[in-house]
Amino acid sequence: MKITWYGTATVGIDDGETKILFDPFVRMNKRIETTPLEGFAGFDAVFVTHGHLDHIYSIPALAQVDRDVPIYCTQTPKNTLVGRGVPEERIRLIRPDDEFQIGAFTVRVRRFRHIIFDPIYILTVVPKCVVMFPRLFWQAYMNLKMPEGGEIVAYEIEAEGKKIFLTGSFRAFPGEVYPENVDLFVLANGGSVFVPEKVKGFIDRYRPKKILVDHFDNAFPPVTRTVSVERLKKTVAKRHPEIEFIVPTVCEPIEL
Repeated sequence: MKITWYGTATVGIDDGETKILFDPFVRMNKRIETTPLEGFAGFDAVFVTHGHLDHIYSIPALAQVDRDVPIYCTQTPKNTLVGRGVPEERIRLIRPDDEFQIGAFTVRVRRFRHIIFDPIYILTVVPKCVVMFPRLFWQAYMNLKMPEGGEIVAYEIEAEGKKIFLTGSFRAFPGEVYPENVDLFVLANGGSVFVPEKVKGFIDRYRPKKILVDHFDNAFPPVTRTVSVERLKKTVAKRHPEIEFIVPTVCEPIEL
């Protein structure tokens, strides 16, 4: 089984016969390597964790390039996508605790929450927002048009005797129990400089064998910036040296 990071929270999983894609988004920063839209074509299913711009903006264009792929999402992103021209019959409405079979993949929907943006992170992007105000205005408008509506999900994916737990943002849902000792935990690291502190208890409890970090890139400035993963890496190494910590490179598959 191969895992490929395409930038931001976009992750593809391929078992050699079936390919599934999560949160496809073409990054809006010309200064970093960006996967073209055509790179997201040919998957057997697309899954969405929530309805923010950097998780669903590219889906309407993808639906035109790949006219067969079904899109799995909750009600709020479904409303947004239909409003942006995605045919309703292409969308499969999901709810927490649903389970789907896509080829050899079993995909389970789990309740999750969005990270709280911290003041330090916000202050670090303010100077760029002043300089790039026209783009900020557009992004603010698009953010209002693409709400998450409190509908954040994570996915538990199982195939070939391997189990993956994938998040599009990081904050556990109160009372929810997540899978232990997964082979790979795909951890979204965006929106806060305090992810190392926020994730410690989760890792202590659920003990994944490997962590692949994503969503740390400067995907759509000015409201994003590159978030260092070094402190998170050191935190994991100090508490759980047995856990392999993976910082992926765009479009380079990782064998699980």
